Amino acid sequence: MTHKTDDIEELIATLGQAQLAAGYPVNEVDDTLKAVASAYGRADLQIYVLPNAVFVDEAQGGRARIVSTNMGSYRLDQAAVVHRIARQAVSAHLPALDATRRLRSVAELPARFPTWVTIIANGVAAAGFALVFRISLWGVLISFVLGMFVAVALVLSRKRPALNSLVPFFAAAVAAYVVFTIGSFFDEEIQPIRAVAAPIITLIPGVGLTRGTQELANGQIMSGSARLMNSVVQIFVLTFGVIVGAQLAPIDNYQFGDLTEVLLPWWAAWLGVLVFAVGQSVVSNEARGGIRVVIGLLLVAYGVQTLISTTIDPILGAGAGAAAALFLAIVYQRRSRLGMPAFALFEPVFWLLVPGSLGLVALTETIAGSSSWTTLDNGGDVLFVTGASILAITIGMIIASAFGKFVPAIVPDEADLD
Repeated sequence: MTHKTDDIEELIATLGQAQLAAGYPVNEVDDTLKAVASAYGRADLQIYVLPNAVFVDEAQGGRARIVSTNMGSYRLDQAAVVHRIARQAVSAHLPALDATRRLRSVAELPARFPTWVTIIANGVAAAGFALVFRISLWGVLISFVLGMFVAVALVLSRKRPALNSLVPFFAAAVAAYVVFTIGSFFDEEIQPIRAVAAPIITLIPGVGLTRGTQELANGQIMSGSARLMNSVVQIFVLTFGVIVGAQLAPIDNYQFGDLTEVLLPWWAAWLGVLVFAVGQSVVSNEARGGIRVVIGLLLVAYGVQTLISTTIDPILGAGAGAAAALFLAIVYQRRSRLGMPAFALFEPVFWLLVPGSLGLVALTETIAGSSSWTTLDNGGDVLFVTGASILAITIGMIIASAFGKFVPAIVPDEADLD
């Protein structure tokens, strides 16, 4: 099968644009595009990938293509389609023009679930995370309501970038105001910061923090630094939102403690994992067949984390949970004909391991001037544990990715795109 040079260059640029929009790490996009170039007989092309652009340089002809990625973010079902097309392109099983056409059509794919369903599902996911925190039942109920409020705010601001950037601050402020105001009527002993964190959990950039650290570990200084800076700024925005909301609440004494003395039974956390998995999968528009896989990965990650945290160390537990879940996600990616990208299946695990929410709690407590640091069993403060957990998760991901390369991949065929 012969391909025009222009068609191959266009395919590489379009594929890079689609993968970045789908959320692929820069180093993975770079590897994929170079593999595609080799598969189509154009290993001579110079390819450069940045977080917001793809450069394809044809030195002999003196041509250079620069493709910006300011096309928004893809849903996870769209990411799955991009992955299947990329898998076909790496094997050169598709004409370059056909692959480019299919990639451009991904942006027009309708969402799997209607908007009203995702709004309810966001409330369900928030309630699930409240159960994982094991806060009291009033906190679970209010997390469900506030989770839907956050989803409505995101939907209304989706096509208004200026408003969309304000959503994290106002969502955090409203959540804190409501929780601190209502909380005293239901349960005066609860430390309500967990009830505040649950409905805004998906606004906490745990994914960006960990992926940025992973890119830095892989030598992608620009993209890794950009992700980390963006994540840190977003956590500060959420933190100030929580503080403002708490100060506006009509109460005299509010606490930003990390733990609560009022806990639901231990099995509530396992139930919360299931509830969060279903809710978040719907919110993220997981590809068909992906929800049951996400549930399995979350149960594995939480089980490994819980076992190692209680027997050895919580930081090691976070890294081991991430490694186990990502390795299984890679196995499924490489062995399943559904062709779902591992990161799309693994994404909810970031929030379950809670590096971002612990950081939010710690920063809120520090900036608000709490008199005492929250400590865990090993005596480390929450800020240290948060940073160490992110590094542990990153190392776990790197280990899983290294072992995942030894898993044999199935050979794709044309039917895999259907």
